[in-house]
Amino acid sequence: MLGVILPVIVPIIVCIALGAWWARSQQRFPTEFVGDLVMKVGAPALIVGTLGSTDLSPEALLEVLLAGCTLLLFSALLSALVCKACGWPLRDIGVPLVFGNSGNMGLPLCLFAFGADGLALSLGIFVLFSLVHFSLGSAFLTSNLAGKQLLRSPLIWAGLIALLMIALDWEFPATVGNTLDILGGMAIPLMLLTLGVSLVSLRLRDSGRALAMGVARMGTGIGAGVLTVELLQLEGLLRGVVLLQAATPAAVFNYLLAQQYQRSPALVAGLVMASTVLSFISIPLVLVYLV
Repeated sequence: MLGVILPVIVPIIVCIALGAWWARSQQRFPTEFVGDLVMKVGAPALIVGTLGSTDLSPEALLEVLLAGCTLLLFSALLSALVCKACGWPLRDIGVPLVFGNSGNMGLPLCLFAFGADGLALSLGIFVLFSLVHFSLGSAFLTSNLAGKQLLRSPLIWAGLIALLMIALDWEFPATVGNTLDILGGMAIPLMLLTLGVSLVSLRLRDSGRALAMGVARMGTGIGAGVLTVELLQLEGLLRGVVLLQAATPAAVFNYLLAQQYQRSPALVAGLVMASTVLSFISIPLVLVYLV
């Protein structure tokens, strides 16, 4: 059992810890530059390069998107119920409860657990979650749908290009594919390092409430994942990918949005921090369940 779990979890912990150590040692880490590099170059190249070269059929891609949409709907429903039951502000806490860290943690988890095929499926969910987070998620926080900002996102265009390539069963020439492999290869390690650096910058306040919110994020995420795979009767690789993506902690991007729109950033910081710590307990349990 440990031979299955450790190769998945340890590389992620090491990379996050390295990022945290880097920040603690006062070494310079240009977070904004690295974030832009990942989101505008590395991640789009990873999406196009991986999805464009996979054997994923249009039917399988539709199944992934259906699973992702179902996971989002269940997550939103459970998060709304939890916020109402606990008396937490829905607009401030609801979005962080819904959107897990499908990029920084979800992608490497699925890559290490299921290989290149698992990464391809998880990229489909990552693109869908990013699209909804940048549009409906931001609109829920601000009451203003930022359509222009969404259209400027390289992630969205990369997803559309990948969809087109799968639909047409077309692949890039080897020269282009190799270039995308190099550029996309930097995305996952930089995501994990940035996550470690970002966690150090968060300030935990009201640890009791933060722990409760962290438990709520992990509970609603895993609960939504189980409901999704049971409702859709998912099996095999897609079942594992959905459950792992559902088990990811709240995304750090939720904290950045909370700061930008002044939606209880201190509470959201505690939620992100607590759920990330708890995920190192819950994710191995999910892996044991999948094994």
